[in-house]
Amino acid sequence: MSNSLTYFSTVEEVSSTSDEDLREGFGFLSPDTVVNYVMELRKKLRFTEESKEAAESEVGRLRRLVKDKEASTSAVPNLTYTGYSQEPGSSNQASNSLDNNKINNLHFVKLLPGFEIQATFLFKKGTEKFNLNLMSEKDSQKFYTFHLDFRPYPLGNVIVMNTNPAKSWEREIRAELPQLVNGRMYNVTVLCENKQFRVKINDNYIESTFPYRYPLQDVAVIKLNHGSLGNKWVSLTWQPTKATQNPPSSAEVVKEAASCDSPPINNSINLNTKLQPGTKIYARAFFKKGTKKFTINLLKNTGFYIFHLDFRPYPHGNVIVMNTNPSKSWEKEIRAELPSLKDGEIMDVVIECGKDKFKVKVNGNYIGNVFPYRYPLGDVKMLSVAHGTNGNKWIALDCHE
Repeated sequence: MSNSLTYFSTVEEVSSTSDEDLREGFGFLSPDTVVNYVMELRKKLRFTEESKEAAESEVGRLRRLVKDKEASTSAVPNLTYTGYSQEPGSSNQASNSLDNNKINNLHFVKLLPGFEIQATFLFKKGTEKFNLNLMSEKDSQKFYTFHLDFRPYPLGNVIVMNTNPAKSWEREIRAELPQLVNGRMYNVTVLCENKQFRVKINDNYIESTFPYRYPLQDVAVIKLNHGSLGNKWVSLTWQPTKATQNPPSSAEVVKEAASCDSPPINNSINLNTKLQPGTKIYARAFFKKGTKKFTINLLKNTGFYIFHLDFRPYPHGNVIVMNTNPSKSWEKEIRAELPSLKDGEIMDVVIECGKDKFKVKVNGNYIGNVFPYRYPLGDVKMLSVAHGTNGNKWIALDCHE
């Protein structure tokens, strides 16, 4: 087996190598998931041009990570495993999981005290550990200013926080990892306070904080490890908190504050589970000032709107419009005031499916009106979104009881 294949020197060698030789060449990497992952890239290289371009890009990234056999072992935990080789219908696939895009591993940032980092992951049972890392500009590949590591069962069901100044791991601080449900999305918030990091999962803070050991201002990169078996980070943003006492005055930092590297979700998603009273639909948008209206729709089929939730910011009325359209024409609107939104802010929306009506929350607060069912809730087969304009976009969508 040639070293050139092991080190990803050419795309052609990866594409043409047999399964047996490929396993031999990457055997030193140990985890079967890494071998299967590379084999999947090879399959992609053999098919459509679009898949080939995607695979070539990923092979290039892996080539930069895997520099030699000695360094490879430490690089393995940072390799993303997409779960493509998982068989359809596997017990690890949740019946209600939605098709949110996996985001990039590396994101360039500038942080200050008073900032918050918000990230969303889709949990898949059986995943290896997955993490969010703040890396110093001194050595963005090795200097961990903050390592937030999620280790679900059977890896301890624990959250591990630590630092590594490009030398060795230091003293850990641990906290209990809340019970995670297969196929559900979870929001992680990292608050950068004056002297420490504070972490929240959904609406609950974990029991431990983590004091700054190295300057927060030195952080230059957020690096994500997605885990395995289809577990993945699907959104990431960073911005000053509303409670920041001394917001940064630098135009460069303010520009970074309104950054969102998360890709927009697909416009249309087919549901493979039936909506029923008690179901909640969770959505997250990245708001950009000047956008036109943006929406979430619950559809029976294309054109049949069982629930149309339309956000119309200033100058389009600063209103939320709810309506139905049974493939004929729009019916009677019900309106509510749209809460004030700031440019570059994350907007969280929850649609609660009750016994006879929809109730909507925006950023934790119910809007001024509810919307009674006009057509059967169980007829909803699709969700669709309209992203708006000017960089406004929906970045996460989930549905469960």
